[in-house]
Amino acid sequence: MSTSQALIVPFDPSAPSQAVAGVLPLQLWSLTPSGDKAPKAGATATFYNTPASKTTTISSVGDGFAAKASEVKRELVRKSVGAAVKELKAFEGVKEVVVDASLDPHAAAVAAHLALYKFTLKTNVPSPFDPRNAEPAGDKIAFAPVEASAEWDRGVVYAQSQNLARTLAEYPANMITPTAFTERVRREFEGIANVEIVVRDEAWAAQKGMNVFLSVTHGTSEPAKFLEIIYKGAADKTAAPLAFVGKGITFDSGGISLKPGAGMKLMRGDMGGAAAVISAALAIAKLQLPINLVVTTPLTENMPGPSATKPGDLCVLFLDSTTDATEVDRSLRNCYFHFQAHVGHPLPRMALSPRTRKTTVIAKRRRAIVDVATGSLALAGLISVATS
Repeated sequence: MSTSQALIVPFDPSAPSQAVAGVLPLQLWSLTPSGDKAPKAGATATFYNTPASKTTTISSVGDGFAAKASEVKRELVRKSVGAAVKELKAFEGVKEVVVDASLDPHAAAVAAHLALYKFTLKTNVPSPFDPRNAEPAGDKIAFAPVEASAEWDRGVVYAQSQNLARTLAEYPANMITPTAFTERVRREFEGIANVEIVVRDEAWAAQKGMNVFLSVTHGTSEPAKFLEIIYKGAADKTAAPLAFVGKGITFDSGGISLKPGAGMKLMRGDMGGAAAVISAALAIAKLQLPINLVVTTPLTENMPGPSATKPGDLCVLFLDSTTDATEVDRSLRNCYFHFQAHVGHPLPRMALSPRTRKTTVIAKRRRAIVDVATGSLALAGLISVATS
C-alpha cells in the first residue's frame, strides 16, 4: 500500500446511509461477510483505494445508537474511532488520517490520539519518548477532522494531556526522578499564559515542618522536590483556587519495609497521582479555563538506604501531632491538604487528591479532599470538576 492518506468513518448501522467524503459506509459494510446481525461497536472493515488513492476504515458505533444516552453515545464514538485507529496504525504507509467526527467531535479527537499512543523505549527504532531527544518527536499519524471545530481542538488537548500522564507513569524510575519530573513539567508549561511554576527543596520542607514527607526521603540519594503550579485564569485573580494534590513517589520500594520483589518494577507508577494532576493542570492552562488553580505534589523516592526511616520511629507533624513510622505512607497522603495550606494560599474551594489504587465518588464539598481514580478517567474527571 503506497498511499499515505486514510479516512475513518464511524457509522450507525441502523441509520439511513449518508455519504461522508465520497464514502457510503453502509454500502461498504454490505460488501463484507458480516452476517445478518448489526455490527457491534468497534467492528471495523478497511477498504483500499476507496475513494481513489485513499484507504478508508469504517467502524460501527453499534445498533440503536441514536436512542442511547449522551454519555453512552460518547463512549461508543470513542470505541469506534479508537478501533479504527488501531487498525490503521498497523500500516506503515499511513501518515495522515481524516476522521469523520460529526457524531461527537470531542470524543473522536480524544479516541484517535489515545489509540495512537504506544509507549516504548526500544532503541532499534529511535523512540519518541527518549528523554535525550533534543526536540519532541511528532506523532506517527497526523489527524484532522472532516470538518474543523472547537470541540475537536478541545478534545486534542484532553488527549495530549492524558498521554502525558501515561508517559510520566511509564518512565523507568531512573528517567523520572523528582528532579527530572520537575524539569519536564517546566518544559511542558513553557510559554503558557497565567502560569507560575515553583520548585522547592528539602530545606524548604524542613523549614515548614513537613517531617512526614521528609521521613520518606531519608533512604534515597535523589533530592526530594516539592512542586507547585499556580494558574490564575479567573477574572478575579484573588478568588479562592481549586486545588489538586498528587502523590509523587517516583519509585516506592517500601523502604525498610521492603515490598515483594515480584512486580516491584511497577512501583515506578506510584507517582501516578502527580502525573494525573500535572497533566490535568496542563489541559486547563492550555484551554485557559476561567478558574484559579493550585497544584501541589511532593516528589521523592522511597528507598531502603542506610538513613531510611525505621518501623517504629516517631514522626512529629507540623501541627505538633505525631505518627508512627509504620503508617508513614498513609500519613503522607493524609498530609496532602496540609501541604497545600503550607504554601500560603487561602484554603481552596475544593481539593482533589488522586490516588493510585482507590476510586471514590467525587463529592462536591467546599474545602474537602476527595479521592478520584488515576489515569485517563481521573484526568478527564479533574478537568470536568474544574469546568463545573
